[in-house]
Amino acid sequence: MKSRALVAGLLAAGLTGAVQAEDQGFYAGTGAGMYYVDIDGIDFDESAATLRAFGGFKLNPYLSFEAGFTNLFEASTDIEGVGVDLDGTAWDVSVRPSYPISETFTVFGVLGWTEYDFEMSVDAGNGISASADGGDGDLHYGLGGALTINDAWHVRGEWTTVDVDDVDFGMFSLSAVYNFH
Repeated sequence: MKSRALVAGLLAAGLTGAVQAEDQGFYAGTGAGMYYVDIDGIDFDESAATLRAFGGFKLNPYLSFEAGFTNLFEASTDIEGVGVDLDGTAWDVSVRPSYPISETFTVFGVLGWTEYDFEMSVDAGNGISASADGGDGDLHYGLGGALTINDAWHVRGEWTTVDVDDVDFGMFSLSAVYNFH
């Protein structure tokens, strides 16, 4: 009797592993979107385009791990006659819990860490200008959804925000993802 239960358990585990094998493996993607920056204390509330490249590993249908690079194109504004430009880059790692709503649509969360570098330049005219650069790292989080096109491809949209002191900093993006399984 114990041997039948053991065989049944091993068979069930094998079938579960076979099903999960289809929903696991490495993936890579690229996307574009918009980021927004609202700096407290000054009248800088702007957005600009982004490009993003990323790769990850999907452990099972409910959990994946990802690393990515984002190019933050120049966001510009004029504050009382002074031109202010901001651009930068960001590297991130995240864990992405997900839940398949149907065979073709999955919702997911994003929780991770972002290291960012930025450059801000100020031009007051008459040859008076200055620039500063810096960087830091902070927690990021977000939500998204993925639409499966076929076994290899899916499209996803997501919103993420970085928890920066005295700044609202986040991104909306749309990406194409290729699964290597």
